[in-house]
Amino acid sequence: MKKEIKCVWTVASECGPVREKNEDSIYPSVSGSTSETLYAAVCDGLGGYTGGNIASKLAIEEIHDGNTDLESIIFNADKSILDYQISNPEYSNMGTTMTLISIENNGKLKLAHIGDTRCYVLSNRSLHQISTDHVVSGFNNMLTQALGTGKKLEPEIIDFQLSVGDVVLLCSDGFYNEVSESYMKRKLSEGTIADALVKEVIASDPKDNVSVVIVNIVEQ
Repeated sequence: MKKEIKCVWTVASECGPVREKNEDSIYPSVSGSTSETLYAAVCDGLGGYTGGNIASKLAIEEIHDGNTDLESIIFNADKSILDYQISNPEYSNMGTTMTLISIENNGKLKLAHIGDTRCYVLSNRSLHQISTDHVVSGFNNMLTQALGTGKKLEPEIIDFQLSVGDVVLLCSDGFYNEVSESYMKRKLSEGTIADALVKEVIASDPKDNVSVVIVNIVEQ
């Protein structure tokens, strides 16, 4: 029988010095802990498009008690954005990525993912990128999938068994483009909280918004 676990998480999202507004949205919006199922997500509104910040917020709003199925949340978020575009044609180009997880108290992580925001897991001193970037090969800034484009979605769905001591990291490309995986591994191993991590990256003048959700898996 698996040990029952508790999730302790920290979150941070900053605009950064270059972008005029923060087009990332995160869930939960504040740090905390739970012995029940945790839902967490990072969404990155498509940079350069009007309404990227609205698209990412609309996606996050689909995470609520009424729907616990991750794939349904992704499709509902897509529909919500498309409906908003119909009512507000000036936002017809808006879209967002979505990297969404749930963690049950038996340590089972489920991932539903669209775009190039990422999910990493630090386990047994090894850092694993669980999500796959939906980008054109050789062109890391060109997405093959995003919410709100009107194209058929094929979310990446993955199950991963977590253990006590593991650390889960959700982040936007504004974070991982500025740091190495060895840096991530070291900081997560040291127990660094999201706010400290984001502040370090902001100090290096990143080109994009920077968002991080860190979940520590501890014994209940």
